Amino acid sequence: MQWALLIVDIWCSEVGLSVNPDKTGLIAFTRKRKLQGFFEPRFFGVKLSLSGSVKYLGIILDSRLTWREHVEVKVRKAHNLLWACRRAFRAEWGLGCKMVHWLYVAIVRPTLTFASLVWCPGCKTASTKKKLSKVQRLVCLGIMGAIHMTPTGAMEALIGLPPLELVIQGEVRSAAHHLWSLGCWSYLHPQRGHKCILIQLQKCDPIFNMRVDFMKPVFNLEPKYRVTMLTREEWTRSSGTPPMVKGLVWYTDGSRTAEGTRVGVYGQSANRRLTSL
Repeated sequence: MQWALLIVDIWCSEVGLSVNPDKTGLIAFTRKRKLQGFFEPRFFGVKLSLSGSVKYLGIILDSRLTWREHVEVKVRKAHNLLWACRRAFRAEWGLGCKMVHWLYVAIVRPTLTFASLVWCPGCKTASTKKKLSKVQRLVCLGIMGAIHMTPTGAMEALIGLPPLELVIQGEVRSAAHHLWSLGCWSYLHPQRGHKCILIQLQKCDPIFNMRVDFMKPVFNLEPKYRVTMLTREEWTRSSGTPPMVKGLVWYTDGSRTAEGTRVGVYGQSANRRLTSL
């Protein structure tokens, strides 16, 4: 690891870049309490210490991949959003039921289901399901204006909101099938971890063995044209005949005078001319 960090340090020095080591996290994914033979590496002269969790692209990764901290942060964020929206409605006044339902489905729930394909193993525990149920219960009470003793399942059935763990499960299966259709799904250890999601999905219904009607975009960044900038001397010294090239030839020019700015475009082979102020 130290050798890899040294390579990054040398490359940054060559290209004139720098990396803030204070924003660099170091984590070891293991269930061992002690790491024998491990030493803290240095990066840009700063010693990197092990941390229990790191945040990467909005996902909190802990050393044992239990996803508890990630779920707690997401649930807390959802509660904050709900209480911020709670100021705009009450049981007797404020936003209507449809608007509150839209706020939850379009704003609050996507914050919980974001990147659920990665942290879906954390949704299988009873504690996580209970935390997710509390979030949706708060929304159901706001939509219906029911008393606090109303069962959560009954309110979900009346409103038409499936339980959050089922919504997350649907998002996970949809994302897994989409990645498989694009050829981006790995089959390493298909019976363990995240890999078993696609296997179980294809076993429950053979239709999921079919690929979706989607084409993977291919970006071709090679330019299909060439720009030739001739100086005034090259134009005066030459015979006045433009260089022979295959394809369309366009000439552009611009000038600025006291009256204003003018530009012109002329296509010799296309026989087109455009002039504007």
